[in-house]
Amino acid sequence: MATPASPLLDGLVLRPHHTALCVDDFDAARAFFTDLIGMRVEGEMDQRDEPALGVVVGLPGAVIRWAMLELQGYRIELFKYYRPDDGRRAGLRQCDRGLTHIAFQVSDADAAYARLRAAGCETFSAPQDLRGGRTRPFYAVGPEGIAVEFIQLRDPGAAPSP
Repeated sequence: MATPASPLLDGLVLRPHHTALCVDDFDAARAFFTDLIGMRVEGEMDQRDEPALGVVVGLPGAVIRWAMLELQGYRIELFKYYRPDDGRRAGLRQCDRGLTHIAFQVSDADAAYARLRAAGCETFSAPQDLRGGRTRPFYAVGPEGIAVEFIQLRDPGAAPSP
């Protein structure tokens, strides 16, 4: 039997670092992730316009508001583009191509759901048992309409709750 080839970047990729989110309402997005989820601000800049930024993102002359938010080693990088300001809003259905949602593991999906609903967050549904009761996820509507999944992982032999 042939040995599988090593990944092209074998030994170079250390770990996942962040997911980026481009928004119109920067303050609302920052508040969602810090006030509701509990992420902390690692860094934040307004009117960020260093020339190399525009080169890296493929948008020469870019000017942004930026923040890096962190929770237990997971980061969300927030962007608000001032220039260019002609960005398109992407489709938001889970069946659309491309990045469809971000997810946070929770210890109790029902408690997380209750707290988010009490705070006025819209959800797709109440928590549901999936994979034979091994997971209990629900999706909430996050900043700019993105889907944010909250998932409780259970022991493989655990029975679904009523």
